[in-house]
Amino acid sequence: MAIAKNGINGKFSGKVGTVIGYQLGNQNIIRTVGERRKPFSPLELLNQAKMKAVSEFLSPIKPIIKFGFKREASLGGRIGAFQLAQSYTRKYAIDLDDEGKPFVNPEKVLISRGEVQPPYQCTVQRDGHQLTVQWNPVVENDDRLVVLLYDLEFYREFRYLGAERKEGIECWEQENLKNTNKPVHVYVAFRNVYLETISDSVYCGTI
Repeated sequence: MAIAKNGINGKFSGKVGTVIGYQLGNQNIIRTVGERRKPFSPLELLNQAKMKAVSEFLSPIKPIIKFGFKREASLGGRIGAFQLAQSYTRKYAIDLDDEGKPFVNPEKVLISRGEVQPPYQCTVQRDGHQLTVQWNPVVENDDRLVVLLYDLEFYREFRYLGAERKEGIECWEQENLKNTNKPVHVYVAFRNVYLETISDSVYCGTI
C-alpha cells in the first residue's frame, strides 16, 4: 500500500503495482520493480549476504549511527548518514568465516566519522555494574566523550555527553548490563559540543 502526500499529484511512499516511491535524503525517488528471470550469480549472492550482514549489525543502533555520521552527509544530498555508514561498513568491516560467509567484524566498525582528534590509548574495565574508560588526556581541550555499549543484539547504551578529554577518565554506572549475557562491545569517540563536530570512533574491546 502506498501513501499519497499532498494529494494525488504529490509525492507518495510505498508500492503501487510495480512502482515504488520512497525518500532518500531530501530526494523523493520513484522506481519500478522488474521481474528477474535468471538466477543470481555467486558474486551477486555474496553481495546480498554482505548487505544483509551490514543491515543486521547496524539497524539496532540506527539512531546512534545517524548521530555519528550526520556530519559526513551533504545537506540536501541523496545519500544520508545511515547510508554512508552502511557503505563504510560494507567496504571496510566485512570479513568471511571459514565457510566463506560474510560477517561484520565489530573491531573494524565505525559508529562515527569526523575531523576531531580521536581518543588515544583508550582502555575500558568493568567492575560489576561500573565501567571505567581511560585515555591519554589532552590539557585544555573541552571535547566530550561519547560511548556506545552494544551486544550486537538487544542491549545497547549510548552516552553522548561524557567527561571532557582533559580529564582522562570516565566512570559510568550501568546496571542494565545485567540484561545481557553476551560480550558487550565498547566504542568511544570525542565530540566538540560547540562546533558540533565529532571524531572517528575507536573500538575498545569487550566487557
